[in-house]
Amino acid sequence: MVEAQYNEDELHAPEWMNKEFFEKILRETDSDDSIKVQEVQMNPGSGKGDHYASIMFRAIINYESKNSKNQEISLIVKTMPFVDGPKKEMLKGMSFFETEIQMYKEVIPQFQKILKEAGDPTVLGGKCLYAASEPQEILIFEDLTKRNYKTVTNWGGTWEVGKKAVEKLAKWHAMSFKMVNEGDDSLLKLTKNAFNDDKIKEIPMFKYGFSDFVEMLKRKPEFKKYVPKFERLLLEDPISKTQDLYNAFINGDKANLFVLNHGDFHIKNLMFTEKEDGKVDDVLLVDFQICFWGPAALDLMYMLYMMMDEDDRIHRRNEIIHYYFEVFTETLNNMKFSGKYPKLTDLYKDFIAYKDLELLMLTTMLPFITAIKEEPALDMGEALHGNNDRQTFYENENYLSYVRKILPILLYNGYLD
Repeated sequence: MVEAQYNEDELHAPEWMNKEFFEKILRETDSDDSIKVQEVQMNPGSGKGDHYASIMFRAIINYESKNSKNQEISLIVKTMPFVDGPKKEMLKGMSFFETEIQMYKEVIPQFQKILKEAGDPTVLGGKCLYAASEPQEILIFEDLTKRNYKTVTNWGGTWEVGKKAVEKLAKWHAMSFKMVNEGDDSLLKLTKNAFNDDKIKEIPMFKYGFSDFVEMLKRKPEFKKYVPKFERLLLEDPISKTQDLYNAFINGDKANLFVLNHGDFHIKNLMFTEKEDGKVDDVLLVDFQICFWGPAALDLMYMLYMMMDEDDRIHRRNEIIHYYFEVFTETLNNMKFSGKYPKLTDLYKDFIAYKDLELLMLTTMLPFITAIKEEPALDMGEALHGNNDRQTFYENENYLSYVRKILPILLYNGYLD
């Protein structure tokens, strides 16, 4: 194992992840008290930079039971950070695991039932075998790599993978829209998320990202005409404005299309399989820690920056949004939804109304993601919480190339008003 390829806090599992722990889990999930765990091998569950708001391990377990000996199973174990540091401190008290446990125990099974009743064979995500909030916050999943699912190796992604993922997202959104508009208000209680927690304001990347962007504009004569516009936007406290977007439902906003947002819809939060010819066969969504009830435009804007390459983000932006809306509408039809259908123009109105998220993605998230894409070994915690290297992110030529292309578009579309 090459340690530099993995997050430092995933190199060594906590002591309680031992044979006795997994024996209890297997006996419970298989309803078989005869199971006896012989050996457990713990490895990091994902690559460095693939995720941040949890730690993950791959447990390879050899066990026997009354029915068979020499059995082996591979499980993915997800828990909260246990090593002291800024990551643990930031995540303490957030509702990530509470939300994800609810997703896997209640919401996703209900969504899958709705799809099945509509004759739709779509599977949204992998199987969660065990979930608990005490004594540790923990989720245990099937290891999808055993079914030939794999992750995208870099943050760039591909159009084919992204389009298939957006198809799943559209169905997810449509089912939540149907449920709430037909009287089930259970999803309306999902209002907590990472962006509306005030801790985000103290993370240097978010605290200083917009001002770092403005300083970059000032250094580049080619961007001179944009400086006054972004200086004005900076005075409006952009991080607080973004938080307001994620509180849209709480604040009583009249968005045209409210749905259950995935909340963290990026290229590393999915796994895919390929056909023999190399084309994408299926995509499964993972990581439902930040799901919240809010405008669909937020998931879609986030997706454009976290799942699409530069060219697709610009030149195929309307194509992917149109495809999303087609699948959304088709799913409502298949489920025989009898209420009022939203229009595509309504969705575009929400893009303008909630444009501050796209400005945050451009000024704060994209420099960070571009840096990780080009340097996979970059320490994500240091990039988020450190103060030394942020300006180098804004001098990245690939990032600047995108800024040159997108600023005129944002200007012409009224995003900088």
